[in-house]
Amino acid sequence: MLTIDEIKDISFRRGRGYRGEDVDAFIDEVILTFEQMKKEKAELIRKMDILATRVEQYRADEETVRNALLTSQRIADQSVKEANAKAAAIVSDAEAKAASIQKEANATTAKQKEVYLKLKSDSVELRSELEALYKKHLETINTLPTDAVVAREQEELNRKYPTAPVEESEAVEPEYVQPETAAPAEEDVVDVSQVEDTFEPVSTGTEFVPEDNKFSNLKFGENYDVDDE
Repeated sequence: MLTIDEIKDISFRRGRGYRGEDVDAFIDEVILTFEQMKKEKAELIRKMDILATRVEQYRADEETVRNALLTSQRIADQSVKEANAKAAAIVSDAEAKAASIQKEANATTAKQKEVYLKLKSDSVELRSELEALYKKHLETINTLPTDAVVAREQEELNRKYPTAPVEESEAVEPEYVQPETAAPAEEDVVDVSQVEDTFEPVSTGTEFVPEDNKFSNLKFGENYDVDDE
């Protein structure tokens, strides 16, 4: 392969043939072409060096990136594993708490049902007692005379024992006879002044108050006088 210097120093023998100026012009053009190619080659070599350096750098960076990716993948896998473990623990704890709450709720519901049924049972017993008491009261009420019964008895008495109308002045009060009582023996007589007043009334906690009814105004006793009415 010819170099530029060899092309510059080349010489031809003179004789008949090509013109010298044409050959010189062609040689000059060839020299320019070679010089340009040399420059381009040097530039290409420089660029190739740069590219080779960059490739090496890229390879180093690629290894770094690969290691970073692998590290990131390991961290991601570890994070996912830990997250799954935590999620499983949270779910397990939540399920345990839910089971405990459900169990407690079931126990409370069962207890409330038992209380409710007990109240219902007590209500049934109370109803039976009230019905029995009501029937007893009705039986007692049914034994009392009514106005119709009193009217019939009055008619029956008037029919069996007819009497003339009695004026108020002719009314005779029945004589009351004081029953005889035996005199107390001497040893049975007690001096009240010498007896300590130790009597205390017994309170039952309930004061009896009679109800007002049509028999409330009736009076009985030896001191009762019809004329006072």
